[in-house]
Amino acid sequence: MMRRLAPFALIAGLPMAALANPWSFDDPVDVTAATGERVFHHLESAGRRNIAVAGDAVGVAWEDDRDGTPRVYLARKDIAAGAFGDEVRVSGEGEAFEPTLVALDARRFALAWEEDGRVRARVIEGARLGPLFTVDRDEAVQASLATADGRLLLLAAERDGRFPRIVLHELQVDDDLNLRPVSRCPVDKAAPVDEQLYPAAAVQAGHLVVSWEDRRPGHTIIMAATSRLDAVCTFSPAERISWRDRKGGDGSGPMRSMPYGKGHGVSRVALAAYGEASVFAVWADKRNFREGYDIWGAPWSVATGFGENERVQDDFGGVAQQWHPSVAGHPDGTVVVAWDDERDGNPSVVMSWREDGAWSDDVVLPGAGGPGDQAHPSVVLDAAGNLHAAWVEREETGGPTRLRYAFGRVAE
Repeated sequence: MMRRLAPFALIAGLPMAALANPWSFDDPVDVTAATGERVFHHLESAGRRNIAVAGDAVGVAWEDDRDGTPRVYLARKDIAAGAFGDEVRVSGEGEAFEPTLVALDARRFALAWEEDGRVRARVIEGARLGPLFTVDRDEAVQASLATADGRLLLLAAERDGRFPRIVLHELQVDDDLNLRPVSRCPVDKAAPVDEQLYPAAAVQAGHLVVSWEDRRPGHTIIMAATSRLDAVCTFSPAERISWRDRKGGDGSGPMRSMPYGKGHGVSRVALAAYGEASVFAVWADKRNFREGYDIWGAPWSVATGFGENERVQDDFGGVAQQWHPSVAGHPDGTVVVAWDDERDGNPSVVMSWREDGAWSDDVVLPGAGGPGDQAHPSVVLDAAGNLHAAWVEREETGGPTRLRYAFGRVAE
């Protein structure tokens, strides 16, 4: 299906119904009342998973420095409620960064983050804050989470000799919200020859799919490996999934037709399961080097593995830079990607979704455009297919921030 081309100013100004948006959005609300001249909020998790839905509750996890030290917080609200309730500080006394959040089940959330150079995690059920779990490794950072059958699957970049390496920790959760280690293994069987960073994970059809940034060819590429959930430490050989033209059977070969250097840059992969047997991987990609990063991705299926790369943004997006993609999927086959986009002169949160086998025209997330900076989105679809989005807002570049949330109910 060929995409329509339209000036971005017109896209931003059109009502969503005119663009056949699958969701009808309420006005955005603040996630937290903690704001001020010296307060800065961050949604920076590996895999860009800062929002989750557990049953009838939506949660948002972030880091801010309201008391002079960066700490991790969680705020929740009922989906039907108009505002978030009281938030809870999740991290300890140290400097804490990059929280990641998942729904463990219909009642509980699980969080992981970096604090004082180590990865921590805990489970929250209602007002109960579970005991703190610490990964027993020094220099562990960039946590990412997935869940399967009541288990918590925690990934982190852990120092292995000279380089960080992506490692999986399988954790069991008991009735007292304790996290207990079950198994630990590197995702890539081959010892790292350069940095492995920013893992992302998704569970689908009895499989765990893990992807990450990898610098083994001398520039950054996106790699991935999969395992069965009944044997999570038996990963397939790692393969390269960010391509311009496929070359090099082991995934480490050079790229054809590159204008300079060893290859184009890529950044910060995110994963989401959709349909009955598919996962979509999305990342920021600099293959169109003249305009900086664009949004690209690749589908995975149980039957065929990873497919060819797809450009997610529309043609008009080529005139500006895009950053920070997040992706959400649903069992009905819906998959949506959101990112921040500078084509309107300042960052706005823009999204695209699959329709009729192709990516839709790009549209501004309602309430996340216009004056100021709107950036770092994180999105999730609930069981009914409603879209939940959180992002960071600034009135001016470099200024203090607010943390915003919007609810998009499935359009009738």
